[in-house]
Order: sequence, then structure tokens, then C-alpha cells
Amino acid sequence: MGTAQVNRFRGNIWVRRGLRAVATGFGAGRIPVAPGTAGSLASLPLWYLTGGVGAAHVLLLAGVLLLAVPAAREGMASAGEKDPGSVVIDEIAGMLLAATWIPWGWKNALWVFALFRLFDVWKFGPTAWIDAKEGPVAVVADDLAAGALAGLAYRGISWLIG
Repeated sequence: MGTAQVNRFRGNIWVRRGLRAVATGFGAGRIPVAPGTAGSLASLPLWYLTGGVGAAHVLLLAGVLLLAVPAAREGMASAGEKDPGSVVIDEIAGMLLAATWIPWGWKNALWVFALFRLFDVWKFGPTAWIDAKEGPVAVVADDLAAGALAGLAYRGISWLIG
């Protein structure tokens, strides 16, 4: 009892560089205009590859979620900002969450993308509450809330229009 936990990865330059690459969506967040939209678009090939349903999509989402907070923390530290635009791993995670159990298709992708961007940009309800918080967990969590709302809205719209 009482032993301190040591993070052996924090000082490793290769781990830090890898986390920064993940944080920027492997460069998508470096686009000067609308990096959040670019990060959301970067998630579409991942959705396409997994089909949106099944174990592959859920495992991909779990992997992205495991990396999202450490990557966001590293991206924030490297940029020296509370929520830098270049950190788009949160958009990727939110879009993948919104797309979970929705089969890939261009029509579905357009609807989910538009709804996710709407909830991510306007930030109301739980998204606004989480966005008011600080830190890497909040940076990721507000986009997960937007993703959950977008997924629910898509399902509601699909049910209404049949």
C-alpha cells in the first residue's frame, strides 16, 4: 500500500509523437479551415471499413476511446491551449459513436455527419454542460455527447420517415 503509480510512457518521445498524431487525426486537424469538420470527415473511412455494425465497429470504437483522452491530453499540452482546434480525435470518437449500429451507406453517412456537426457546433443540453468543463476528458466527452445525440436523432428521423 502507498506505492506511487509511475507512468513510464510520459517521457518517451515516440509515444508522445504517436499520441500527437492520433490527436490530430493523422493530420486532419492541421487543416487551417474547419479542422473539426475535417476530423469528422476522417472518421468516414473508418465507418466504411467496419460497416458500422458488428464486433469490428465496436472494437474500433473501443480502441479510439482508449486512445482519445491520452491523445487529447498530449495534443493540448503540445499546443498549449485548453481545446485546440487541431485536436480532432474527439470528433472522430463522436462520429464513430453516432454511427454505431447504423449500416454504412452514403445516405446514412450524410445524415449522421450533418446531425453530428449540428450537435457538435451548436452545443446545447448535455453537450454545453460538458463543454463548460476543462481538461482532456471534457474535450472528448462533449463530442461523445454530440455523437450520442446525433445517433439518437438519426434513429428518430429514420423511424419517422420510415
